[in-house]
Amino acid sequence: MGVVEKAPPNSPLTKGDLVIETFKDEVLKETNNNGANVIFDSVAGEVTNNSLACLALYGTLVQFGNSSGKAGVFKTSDVHRSCRNVKGFSLGTTRKHNPERLAPLAKKVMSLFAANKISLPVAKVFNLEDVAAAHKLIESRNYHGKILIKI
Repeated sequence: MGVVEKAPPNSPLTKGDLVIETFKDEVLKETNNNGANVIFDSVAGEVTNNSLACLALYGTLVQFGNSSGKAGVFKTSDVHRSCRNVKGFSLGTTRKHNPERLAPLAKKVMSLFAANKISLPVAKVFNLEDVAAAHKLIESRNYHGKILIKI
């Protein structure tokens, strides 16, 4: 278990709330032991194992990151026996090998920014000479929004 240090805006969580880091039991409880139809995993490692453990029959696990620094490992028999599938996604790979796939979405997002229908929260802007302080803040994970460096 852990404690929320920061909560996104409009989140039901607030600083100090208890969070169950192993979400498997909660997902199974909320789905009457059926599991989730789709799970997005940007952490990998043990989270991948827990994700598969609470993924519904015929469900899809979308792996799009590795923030834990550890690989998610599973047995192929766990996938084919339950008719589940695992998909990978990398924005960097897609930009490099299939950028035309992203063009319509990028155009739509840019129009939403231009119309002020969406915005990107900025936590703090640093001057270039303060880049070490910016990095320290990023490492602390004690901010909400983007950290920008003014060049």
